[in-house]
Amino acid sequence: MSVPAVLIVDDNAVNLELYGELLDMTDYRAVLVARADQVVPTALAERPGLILLDLNLPGSSGQLVASDLKSCPELAPVPILALTAIRREGLADALERAGFAGLVSKPCGVETFLAAVQWGMAGAGEFRVFG
Repeated sequence: MSVPAVLIVDDNAVNLELYGELLDMTDYRAVLVARADQVVPTALAERPGLILLDLNLPGSSGQLVASDLKSCPELAPVPILALTAIRREGLADALERAGFAGLVSKPCGVETFLAAVQWGMAGAGEFRVFG
């Protein structure tokens, strides 16, 4: 039986390494991606149960990448959590309208990150903000 994957997208190598180490503490396997153009092909190959997606990516945005993911029938059901340090009025509402399942505010603590992963891998639910 294969270990369920969580796809994490962040252009910051230090963040990716940290998220990978945190997922080592769970029953899930981390799939780490640093570039927007790698997200859809990697998701199609790995079939993650959850995607954590940074909103600020070089040459693209998390919202555009989420739209690309949601346009693939095979990936549309996968919950996507925005992973961002952006704090602005109405962001959560805009992300929910864009199809995100939730928002994880950076920086976040270990417990918050792991709670978000567990929630997302359990099938998400109503839009939720972590952190």
